[in-house]
Amino acid sequence: MADEADFDLANSPGHLLHRAQQFASDQFAEASGGVQITQRQFAVLCAVNEQEGLTQTQLVQATGIDRSTLAELVSRMASKGLLIREKAAGDARANAVRFTDTGRELFNSAIAGAKAADHAILGALPKNKRASFAEALIRISRASDLGAEAAKAEAKKAKIAAKKAKAKAAEKDKKKKKKKKK
Repeated sequence: MADEADFDLANSPGHLLHRAQQFASDQFAEASGGVQITQRQFAVLCAVNEQEGLTQTQLVQATGIDRSTLAELVSRMASKGLLIREKAAGDARANAVRFTDTGRELFNSAIAGAKAADHAILGALPKNKRASFAEALIRISRASDLGAEAAKAEAKKAKIAAKKAKAKAAEKDKKKKKKKKK
């Protein structure tokens, strides 16, 4: 058994993800230029853009930001005049969140910076590694949403489905070739 004192920080996935997040944050800040917005604020604006009127609970689910952080974030964004909170229809305890005109303008001006930041982040990788990197991040995100065991089961199902699809495509190809020979 390895000595517990032998921990290689430079190869620790948790530490490397933190460093990668710092890099992503720096790229976002740089690419956003003069737009004063954080990545988390942008995530909230993206979710609101996709569906105005989401409750704060639905925003937690859409963004992955924890409940207390999101509540504070939405409160600050409302204070800045970017979002409006109003009682949700059918649930007096819940707040529905909508854009203000200023919030929509900020979102629209931040999109180009977010795209440029994503491009710069992926640009740090060889082209042939970018898709698998994005897929790995999606899997980690899903594991966070579902729990590790459920994510593992989902990945296994996806692998089986991909294998079946590949076999079906190969069989179809085989039939086409056979038909051409006739």
